[in-house]
Amino acid sequence: GPLTIEILDTAGNAVNAYNSNAPATSGGTGGGAPTGDPDAAPLQGRGGRGGGPAARVTRSPGMNRFVWNVQHQSGLSSPPGQYQARIKVDTTTLTQPFNVLIDPRLAAEGLTAADLREQFEHNLRMRELVASASQTVARVREAQGKLRGAAGADAETAKRVEAVAAKLATEPVRYGKPGLQAHITYLAGMTSGVDQKIGRDAVERYGVLKKELEAIRAELDKLLGPGR
Repeated sequence: GPLTIEILDTAGNAVNAYNSNAPATSGGTGGGAPTGDPDAAPLQGRGGRGGGPAARVTRSPGMNRFVWNVQHQSGLSSPPGQYQARIKVDTTTLTQPFNVLIDPRLAAEGLTAADLREQFEHNLRMRELVASASQTVARVREAQGKLRGAAGADAETAKRVEAVAAKLATEPVRYGKPGLQAHITYLAGMTSGVDQKIGRDAVERYGVLKKELEAIRAELDKLLGPGR
């Protein structure tokens, strides 16, 4: 039967998983799907600590080695800490704990494992915010399509939807004012491009952007009914 390798945290939560049935070009389960939206460029995991795709899981007889690239299923690099590797084949399950250590070059620069864990948690929140912004933009565009050319009460709804769209999207002119979606993806890119200690300003900015997006989503719910 297929052989699977699962990487878990100490609480048993899935970090990533790999299967011998996966195509040869496949990595783990993570990665961001492109949206086709210039304000929502997909965020890729940084390659500094792990880098490259994970080794492929095979069922070839003989000695086999699987090298984990330290990638979380979100596409981000997993922070230093304790993990478990769980191998399953047929009715056999084997689990082994292991530690991911901080890169000594980063430690020499003054970064700590705690700094990288905080960065990872912040970047996970940012990915959720980016996804939420993309979903909101898609909902607005769908509403714009349905309300195009509307008359009567629907015309007023269409006008208010256009006002919401203006808050989300970057102005379609050269040097146009960035919309909320662009601000969110910009912050996500700033905090995920390199291993670093997250500044308080980034954390506070996340809170501001999240609040603004929640207000827009609430406004859409009033205009269009509860979202999916």
